[in-house]
Amino acid sequence: MTTLQNDLLEIYNSLVIFNDETIKSRFPIPIKVWYERESRLLVFEQKGKSARLWIPIYYSLGFEDLVKPTYLLPADYDYLMYNLSELINSSILLEDRTILSPENYGFDIYAITRGELEKGPDIKGTIRFVSGVSWFFKLRVKLKYKL
Repeated sequence: MTTLQNDLLEIYNSLVIFNDETIKSRFPIPIKVWYERESRLLVFEQKGKSARLWIPIYYSLGFEDLVKPTYLLPADYDYLMYNLSELINSSILLEDRTILSPENYGFDIYAITRGELEKGPDIKGTIRFVSGVSWFFKLRVKLKYKL
């Protein structure tokens, strides 16, 4: 299970470069996100900085639909980074009964508590790499942030 923890750590380390412009800035701006089919990479770009990730492609669904760019809003970026850090810092990814469930544009992490097997899996983290994909969402973001 250490592979899952290493993969999430790599995602976190790749996306931390957007922290200054997205969270710490007086006027936070969203991160542009799209999928490159030929290289099979998920691309994040903001003000000349970019990150290309291959790991989310294997854990998520629906990225083939992101040929046209969409956005990850500052609040969602903050939530994504918080969830990644909580999952990495906890020992939940190293336990035996931890599973990953692919979802559209991200994934969920579930785990079963040893003493409470009858309750079933409990959600431990939700990871999403985009905030929305509709044309109306993209239009609202462009108008609000003047992109």
